[in-house]
Amino acid sequence: MTDKNPSNRPVIEGVKAKFSRILESLSGLKLRAAIVSKRKPTLFVVFLRAKQALRTLGYIISRKAAIPQP
Repeated sequence: MTDKNPSNRPVIEGVKAKFSRILESLSGLKLRAAIVSKRKPTLFVVFLRAKQALRTLGYIISRKAAIPQP
């Protein structure tokens, strides 16, 4: 998608189809998972994951989609 030669870039329809397949293969919990660096201290990671778990629980209870649809 970032190739300098435009003829080597994929067409948008193919990109949308691939993105849709990837989204369908992931669960709601996976889409809501926190992204945490492996270099962070363990205590910090535990805090971030707890915070993310509470936020995710709130979203699940309020029935918010992991990826909002327009």
